[in-house]
Amino acid sequence: MKFVLMTLLLAEWLFAVSGEEVFSKKCVSCHGYYIPQSKLNRNYEQNNTDLKLTAPTLTELSFRLKDQVGDRTTDAEGQKFEIEEFLADYLKNPSKEKSVLRKETHHIFPIMPNMKGEVSEEEVEALADFMYEYAEQMMIAHGVQRHSYKEAVQIAKKEKKIILIEGFIPYCRGCIKMDREVLVEPEVKEALNKDFVLVKKNLLIEKLPLGIKRLGTPSFYFINTEGTKVLEMVQGTGTVEEFMELLKSVKKNQ
Repeated sequence: MKFVLMTLLLAEWLFAVSGEEVFSKKCVSCHGYYIPQSKLNRNYEQNNTDLKLTAPTLTELSFRLKDQVGDRTTDAEGQKFEIEEFLADYLKNPSKEKSVLRKETHHIFPIMPNMKGEVSEEEVEALADFMYEYAEQMMIAHGVQRHSYKEAVQIAKKEKKIILIEGFIPYCRGCIKMDREVLVEPEVKEALNKDFVLVKKNLLIEKLPLGIKRLGTPSFYFINTEGTKVLEMVQGTGTVEEFMELLKSVKKNQ
Protein backbone atom coordinates (compact mmCIF):
# COMPACT_ATOMS: atom_id res chain seq x y z
CA MET A 1 0.00 0.00 0.00
CA LYS A 2 2.85 2.37 0.86
CA PHE A 3 4.50 1.52 -2.45
CA VAL A 4 1.32 2.41 -4.37
CA LEU A 5 1.02 5.71 -2.50
CA MET A 6 4.65 6.59 -3.19
CA THR A 7 4.19 5.70 -6.86
CA LEU A 8 1.14 7.97 -7.11
CA LEU A 9 2.96 10.85 -5.41
CA LEU A 10 5.96 10.41 -7.69
CA ALA A 11 3.72 10.37 -10.76
CA GLU A 12 1.97 13.53 -9.54
CA TRP A 13 5.36 15.23 -9.06
CA LEU A 14 6.70 14.11 -12.43
CA PHE A 15 3.66 15.32 -14.32
CA ALA A 16 3.02 18.50 -12.34
CA VAL A 17 2.16 21.52 -14.45
CA SER A 18 4.99 24.03 -14.86
CA GLY A 19 3.98 27.69 -14.81
CA GLU A 20 6.99 28.55 -16.96
CA GLU A 21 5.87 25.99 -19.53
CA VAL A 22 2.30 27.33 -19.50
CA PHE A 23 3.58 30.86 -20.09
CA SER A 24 5.87 29.65 -22.88
CA LYS A 25 3.10 27.78 -24.66
CA LYS A 26 0.14 30.09 -24.14
CA CYS A 27 1.42 33.60 -23.42
CA VAL A 28 4.79 34.22 -25.02
CA SER A 29 3.37 34.79 -28.50
CA CYS A 30 2.33 38.22 -27.20
CA HIS A 31 4.29 38.80 -23.98
CA GLY A 32 8.08 39.09 -23.79
CA TYR A 33 10.09 38.27 -20.70
CA TYR A 34 12.53 40.90 -19.36
CA ILE A 35 13.33 44.38 -20.64
CA PRO A 36 15.05 46.93 -18.33
CA GLN A 37 12.55 49.38 -16.86
CA SER A 38 14.50 52.37 -18.14
CA LYS A 39 14.00 51.13 -21.71
CA LEU A 40 10.32 50.48 -21.07
CA ASN A 41 9.84 53.97 -19.64
CA ARG A 42 11.44 55.56 -22.72
CA ASN A 43 9.35 53.37 -24.97
CA TYR A 44 6.10 54.38 -23.29
CA GLU A 45 7.09 58.04 -23.39
CA GLN A 46 7.43 57.55 -27.16
CA ASN A 47 4.03 55.85 -27.37
CA ASN A 48 5.55 52.40 -27.99
CA THR A 49 7.24 53.53 -31.20
CA ASP A 50 10.67 52.34 -30.01
CA LEU A 51 10.09 48.73 -28.89
CA LYS A 52 6.71 48.22 -30.61
CA LEU A 53 5.54 45.80 -27.93
CA THR A 54 2.36 43.82 -28.56
CA ALA A 55 1.75 43.33 -24.82
CA PRO A 56 3.42 44.16 -21.50
CA THR A 57 6.44 42.09 -20.49
CA LEU A 58 6.27 39.27 -17.97
CA THR A 59 8.41 41.32 -15.59
CA GLU A 60 5.92 44.21 -15.69
CA LEU A 61 3.00 41.86 -15.13
CA SER A 62 4.75 40.19 -12.22
CA PHE A 63 5.47 43.51 -10.48
CA ARG A 64 1.99 44.85 -11.10
CA LEU A 65 0.19 41.70 -9.96
CA LYS A 66 2.11 41.71 -6.68
CA ASP A 67 1.45 45.43 -6.25
CA GLN A 68 -2.20 45.59 -7.27
CA VAL A 69 -3.82 42.25 -6.46
CA GLY A 70 -4.66 41.21 -2.93
CA ASP A 71 -2.90 42.29 0.25
CA ARG A 72 0.77 43.10 -0.40
CA THR A 73 1.52 42.89 3.31
CA THR A 74 0.27 39.32 3.74
CA ASP A 75 2.34 36.15 3.45
CA ALA A 76 3.43 34.99 -0.01
CA GLU A 77 1.11 31.98 -0.16
CA GLY A 78 -1.89 34.10 0.77
CA GLN A 79 -1.23 36.64 -1.97
CA LYS A 80 -0.43 33.91 -4.51
CA PHE A 81 -3.91 32.50 -3.90
CA GLU A 82 -5.45 35.93 -4.48
CA ILE A 83 -3.45 36.34 -7.70
CA GLU A 84 -4.59 32.89 -8.81
CA GLU A 85 -8.24 33.90 -8.31
CA PHE A 86 -7.65 37.14 -10.20
CA LEU A 87 -6.02 35.35 -13.15
CA ALA A 88 -8.76 32.73 -13.28
CA ASP A 89 -11.33 35.49 -13.69
CA TYR A 90 -9.30 37.83 -15.88
CA LEU A 91 -8.29 35.20 -18.44
CA LYS A 92 -11.98 34.39 -18.97
CA ASN A 93 -13.21 38.00 -18.89
CA PRO A 94 -10.38 40.46 -19.67
CA SER A 95 -11.16 44.18 -19.53
CA LYS A 96 -9.41 47.51 -19.05
CA GLU A 97 -11.37 48.02 -15.81
CA LYS A 98 -9.73 44.93 -14.31
CA SER A 99 -6.28 45.60 -15.75
CA VAL A 100 -3.36 45.85 -13.31
CA LEU A 101 -1.30 47.91 -15.76
CA ARG A 102 -0.51 51.57 -15.17
CA LYS A 103 -3.34 53.68 -16.59
CA GLU A 104 -0.94 55.68 -18.73
CA THR A 105 -0.20 52.51 -20.71
CA HIS A 106 -3.81 51.43 -21.25
CA HIS A 107 -4.00 53.12 -24.65
CA ILE A 108 -0.90 51.30 -25.87
CA PHE A 109 -2.08 47.72 -25.50
CA PRO A 110 -5.41 46.30 -26.71
CA ILE A 111 -7.47 44.07 -24.42
CA MET A 112 -6.04 40.55 -24.54
CA PRO A 113 -8.08 37.78 -26.19
CA ASN A 114 -10.54 35.82 -24.06
CA MET A 115 -8.87 32.54 -23.03
CA LYS A 116 -11.93 30.83 -21.59
CA GLY A 117 -11.53 27.07 -21.96
CA GLU A 118 -7.89 27.38 -23.06
CA VAL A 119 -6.26 27.35 -19.62
CA SER A 120 -7.08 24.73 -17.00
CA GLU A 121 -7.37 25.36 -13.25
CA GLU A 122 -4.05 23.57 -12.71
CA GLU A 123 -2.40 25.76 -15.35
CA VAL A 124 -3.77 28.94 -13.79
CA GLU A 125 -2.43 27.89 -10.39
CA ALA A 126 1.01 27.13 -11.87
CA LEU A 127 0.97 30.39 -13.82
CA ALA A 128 0.14 32.39 -10.68
CA ASP A 129 3.11 30.86 -8.83
CA PHE A 130 5.46 31.48 -11.76
CA MET A 131 4.37 35.07 -12.31
CA TYR A 132 4.52 35.88 -8.59
CA GLU A 133 8.16 34.78 -8.32
CA TYR A 134 9.40 36.10 -11.66
CA ALA A 135 9.93 39.78 -10.77
CA GLU A 136 12.13 38.99 -7.78
CA GLN A 137 14.13 36.50 -9.83
CA MET A 138 14.76 39.15 -12.49
CA MET A 139 15.95 41.71 -9.93
CA ILE A 140 18.41 39.14 -8.61
CA ALA A 141 19.52 38.00 -12.07
CA HIS A 142 20.06 41.50 -13.46
CA GLY A 143 21.12 43.32 -10.32
CA VAL A 144 24.33 43.39 -8.29
CA GLN A 145 25.29 40.29 -6.34
CA ARG A 146 24.18 40.38 -2.71
CA HIS A 147 26.06 38.82 0.21
CA SER A 148 25.42 38.05 3.85
CA TYR A 149 26.89 40.65 6.19
CA LYS A 150 29.51 38.19 7.39
CA GLU A 151 30.58 37.49 3.81
CA ALA A 152 30.57 41.21 2.99
CA VAL A 153 32.96 42.04 5.85
CA GLN A 154 35.39 39.37 4.67
CA ILE A 155 35.22 40.57 1.06
CA ALA A 156 35.49 44.23 2.05
CA LYS A 157 38.64 43.62 4.11
CA LYS A 158 40.25 41.54 1.39
CA GLU A 159 39.37 43.80 -1.55
CA LYS A 160 39.37 47.16 0.28
CA LYS A 161 35.72 47.89 -0.48
CA ILE A 162 32.93 49.73 1.34
CA ILE A 163 30.02 47.69 2.71
CA LEU A 164 26.62 48.90 1.54
CA ILE A 165 23.53 47.57 3.27
CA GLU A 166 20.26 48.06 1.42
CA GLY A 167 17.43 48.08 3.95
CA PHE A 168 14.03 47.08 2.61
CA ILE A 169 10.67 45.56 3.45
CA PRO A 170 9.01 43.25 0.91
CA TYR A 171 5.99 45.44 0.10
CA CYS A 172 7.85 48.79 0.02
CA ARG A 173 7.17 50.38 -3.39
CA GLY A 174 10.22 52.62 -3.11
CA CYS A 175 12.44 49.61 -2.41
CA ILE A 176 11.12 47.85 -5.49
CA LYS A 177 11.59 51.02 -7.55
CA MET A 178 15.26 51.26 -6.55
CA ASP A 179 15.93 47.59 -7.28
CA ARG A 180 14.01 47.69 -10.54
CA GLU A 181 15.05 51.04 -11.97
CA VAL A 182 18.38 52.01 -10.39
CA LEU A 183 20.42 49.07 -9.11
CA VAL A 184 20.12 47.21 -12.42
CA GLU A 185 21.51 50.02 -14.57
CA PRO A 186 24.99 49.33 -16.06
CA GLU A 187 26.77 52.38 -14.62
CA VAL A 188 25.40 51.71 -11.13
CA LYS A 189 26.36 48.04 -11.28
CA GLU A 190 29.86 48.95 -12.45
CA ALA A 191 30.35 51.44 -9.60
CA LEU A 192 29.02 49.03 -6.99
CA ASN A 193 31.07 46.10 -8.22
CA LYS A 194 34.22 48.22 -8.25
CA ASP A 195 34.12 49.85 -4.82
CA PHE A 196 31.29 48.32 -2.75
CA VAL A 197 29.98 45.03 -1.37
CA LEU A 198 26.20 44.90 -1.27
CA VAL A 199 24.10 43.37 1.51
CA LYS A 200 20.30 43.30 1.41
CA LYS A 201 18.41 43.15 4.72
CA ASN A 202 14.69 42.75 5.30
CA LEU A 203 14.20 45.26 8.12
CA LEU A 204 10.99 43.58 9.25
CA ILE A 205 12.88 40.52 10.42
CA GLU A 206 16.61 41.36 10.37
CA LYS A 207 18.65 43.64 12.59
CA LEU A 208 21.31 46.00 11.33
CA PRO A 209 24.90 45.54 12.55
CA LEU A 210 26.85 47.85 14.88
CA GLY A 211 23.67 48.77 16.75
CA ILE A 212 22.49 50.90 13.83
CA LYS A 213 18.97 52.22 14.30
CA ARG A 214 17.01 51.64 11.15
CA LEU A 215 15.68 54.43 9.00
CA GLY A 216 12.54 54.17 6.89
CA THR A 217 12.69 52.19 3.67
CA PRO A 218 14.34 52.08 1.28
CA SER A 219 17.48 52.96 3.18
CA PHE A 220 21.18 52.61 2.53
CA TYR A 221 23.87 52.18 5.20
CA PHE A 222 27.53 52.57 4.24
CA ILE A 223 30.08 50.90 6.52
CA ASN A 224 33.87 51.14 6.36
CA THR A 225 36.14 48.42 5.02
CA GLU A 226 36.82 46.96 8.47
CA GLY A 227 33.12 46.72 9.29
CA THR A 228 33.55 48.89 12.39
CA LYS A 229 32.20 52.33 11.49
CA VAL A 230 29.14 53.79 9.79
CA LEU A 231 30.17 56.21 7.04
CA GLU A 232 26.75 57.37 5.85
CA MET A 233 23.04 56.59 6.24
CA VAL A 234 20.51 57.66 3.64
CA GLN A 235 16.76 57.07 3.31
CA GLY A 236 14.58 57.37 0.22
CA THR A 237 14.49 56.83 -3.52
CA GLY A 238 16.39 58.63 -6.24
CA THR A 239 17.37 58.59 -9.87
CA VAL A 240 20.37 56.78 -11.32
CA GLU A 241 22.24 60.10 -11.42
CA GLU A 242 21.45 60.89 -7.79
CA PHE A 243 22.48 57.43 -6.61
CA MET A 244 25.72 57.65 -8.56
CA GLU A 245 26.47 60.99 -6.87
CA LEU A 246 25.82 59.37 -3.49
CA LEU A 247 28.26 56.55 -4.25
CA LYS A 248 30.92 59.01 -5.38
CA SER A 249 30.45 61.15 -2.27
CA VAL A 250 30.74 58.21 0.11
CA LYS A 251 33.80 56.88 -1.71
CA LYS A 252 35.47 60.30 -1.63
CA ASN A 253 34.77 60.97 2.04
CA GLN A 254 35.39 57.52 3.51
